[in-house]
Amino acid sequence: MEQPDQAIDLERFRKRLESFAALADHEFTLWKSIMHQKQVGKGEVLLKEGQVCRQFYFILHGCLRSFSLEEGREVNLSFYFEDDFACDFESFRKEEPAKFYLVAMEDTVVYFGRKKEAVPVLQSEPAFSVFLFRFFQDLFFSESQHSNTFKLMTPEQRYNFLLENKSHYLQRIPLTHLASYLGTSRETLTRIRKKIN
Repeated sequence: MEQPDQAIDLERFRKRLESFAALADHEFTLWKSIMHQKQVGKGEVLLKEGQVCRQFYFILHGCLRSFSLEEGREVNLSFYFEDDFACDFESFRKEEPAKFYLVAMEDTVVYFGRKKEAVPVLQSEPAFSVFLFRFFQDLFFSESQHSNTFKLMTPEQRYNFLLENKSHYLQRIPLTHLASYLGTSRETLTRIRKKIN
């Protein structure tokens, strides 16, 4: 795995944070103080279902996926790519067992923050309240959009939605994982792809 350029990565991290709320230099310095860099190998588990989630991740390079086990079968819930945050935020906040696994789908480089270090910092500056409000507002809208695709769309329409809005999913996610995410079988997804292509 190539060694990342720390200055570029920090710039990207700050840009992503500021997509939610502007940060003064001293506020970003506080953010930097709680983040740690880690290389994660393909297949490495960052969070197990049933564990309490005490870390959150910002993806610099690579991809993570979250899934739950239903009758021994993996059901993919989300995929996280460069500049995404990944975490079981409900478990993180409530100290309850996580409801899904978080696993590296590719060799991945992340920044991660530990709850015990992050909470005091995030409570220390009024600007962070604005950031957190907007971050979780964005997360809510994103989750609602995903949920609505299952309520209102057929598997073929969901595939077309990804094709139009998240084409990188189709390039980087293996077919089996993609089918699970779309709520269909690999065979059905293969037929949908042939029909559309």
